[in-house]
Amino acid sequence: MATTKRIEERIAAMARELAEEELGDVDDSNALSWLDAVETRAVEISDMIAAEMVRQKAATRPAEEDESICPQCGKLGRYQGQHERPLITRRGPTTITEPKYYCPCCRKDFFPDDQGDRC
Repeated sequence: MATTKRIEERIAAMARELAEEELGDVDDSNALSWLDAVETRAVEISDMIAAEMVRQKAATRPAEEDESICPQCGKLGRYQGQHERPLITRRGPTTITEPKYYCPCCRKDFFPDDQGDRC
């Protein structure tokens, strides 16, 4: 996905604001250098931003159907509501909300986005 000029400008503005607030007095006592400490803190902040973006996008999923196909047996499962679960992303841990279904044939819950990994 190409980065647009608008996104680059928004990132630059947010980075300036966060740098002023979060990188003002960086503790470099446990780092290789002051710049190493700055980079480490910047990476921590970017990881938090990425995890929050994933969490927010997952929360905007459209309403689910009353039934979904069980990935294990192929029969219809019944919608059991939304379920929060921890998720480890490439940028760190976050929590997402996802639809949970129950398969009366397998007598197990399943989550369609897992493609059968949890049934």
